[in-house]
Amino acid sequence: MSTTSNSSTSSNGSPNGSPNGSGRPPGGGAFHYSTRFKIVAVAIVTLVAVLVVVAYGLASDSSDDPVASSGGTREFVEQLIPTTSSQVLQQGTVGIDLVSGWTGELTVDDVAIPPSDLDAGDSSPGSTVSTGLERITFTPGPGKVMESLPLGPICAKAVVWDRAAGRSNSERTVNWCFEVI
Repeated sequence: MSTTSNSSTSSNGSPNGSPNGSGRPPGGGAFHYSTRFKIVAVAIVTLVAVLVVVAYGLASDSSDDPVASSGGTREFVEQLIPTTSSQVLQQGTVGIDLVSGWTGELTVDDVAIPPSDLDAGDSSPGSTVSTGLERITFTPGPGKVMESLPLGPICAKAVVWDRAAGRSNSERTVNWCFEVI
């Protein structure tokens, strides 16, 4: 009488086909990657990291941002009021905050804002802002050139210059747009 075994064996005699019969690759179970594979893997991971950094740099480098485009280190613009693409109420303030020593003029929705209508009064000749304040802001109201900001998307423009260098030597134009709600 013949006995039949239900267990299968491989051609090398081990029950699961591994040379040592354990079911694991030779060498105690650890996978051994070739040097070539390791180099390719490191190259791919490095490439992905570089692409992420470049993509982040491109996304954060907005040439439409007057603060960033004024030198990237706030060369003359510290803040836009309101910020680009933001929303402001009809009685909201519009303006620009400049670094020390800069001054300028403000236009809102193609309307030049006279120095007498600016929030920060004019105390020095040839300037639209007080020395030391370096903020040119306008809040619409009764008796001013604009009683309220028009609804919808509008733009502001500031022509700014370094007081020490003079307007003709350092004039810059800063444009930004926002929405009035």
